Amino acid sequence: MSLYGRTDSNANKTKAGVGIAASSQAKTTIYIDETEAALEANKERGLNAPGWWSYFSYTDSSGATRHKAEQLIFVAGGDTNGNETQADDAQAADVAVVLAIQTEPADTAVAVGAALQLVLAATATPPGDASVLTFQWQKKSGKRWADVAGATATTFDVASYAATDAGSYRVKINSTNGATEKISAVAVVTTS
Repeated sequence: MSLYGRTDSNANKTKAGVGIAASSQAKTTIYIDETEAALEANKERGLNAPGWWSYFSYTDSSGATRHKAEQLIFVAGGDTNGNETQADDAQAADVAVVLAIQTEPADTAVAVGAALQLVLAATATPPGDASVLTFQWQKKSGKRWADVAGATATTFDVASYAATDAGSYRVKINSTNGATEKISAVAVVTTS
């Protein structure tokens, strides 16, 4: 048995995370079991082996989500996924979940003063409480994508369109169970 424990108990979490220094990043100490370590969604985040990890994610200047994972303790023969007690599903997937887009946002021309609405429809498979979708609309600014403040629903609404609202928009779709991020097609909004 590992000095840091083979389960994801709070006591073991405290021991594993003792060496994480305070910093500007909101690091989370998480336990990855062998099932989670084998999932592609976790491998893409750098969580590719069983044990205790220091993890955080951030959005870079181009609007892409980046992940920083550092393994603190490797645990061979750790506890099974069915005995998980920590709420780490925002960082690490428990099952292979696939995000799919059914309706992409479409190019549109809008008159100044009229309402603008861009629509997206997406699902996570398998569905359920473990796969709550999150959305972040972005607008292209020069060569970079920037998050649109407060635009976190499946639709992007502007009550009274202004010429400055014209541009290229897209949606970043994530899941609270750690599924691989998906980005929608780009919708171009022009003034009619």
